[in-house]
Amino acid sequence: MHQLIKALSKVSKKVPKRNNKNFPYPLVLAYWEDITSHSQWEEIVEIKKSKTAICCSVGWLVESNKDTTVIMADYSFEQDHTIKEGGSYTTIPTKNIISIKQLLT
Repeated sequence: MHQLIKALSKVSKKVPKRNNKNFPYPLVLAYWEDITSHSQWEEIVEIKKSKTAICCSVGWLVESNKDTTVIMADYSFEQDHTIKEGGSYTTIPTKNIISIKQLLT
């Protein structure tokens, strides 16, 4: 176990359990292709060498259809331990997904 995780795991506050019936979303690791852009002046010969970026997102797969894939990184528990809100989400054109795999939770 990484030493930072080991140190953080000593926190004593009880963590609510996630209910898969209330929150059925898988945790995933996705690689996807994105644009790049630059605003500086450059020689056209250099501009022609420009490449796209390969990005990586980790989170809960909350939506996936032919057009979009939505990965949400954060969620919060309500007082009754249900999950109704999430944050830090990325909406990716599904056609830009290179690879996606489910992680164990």
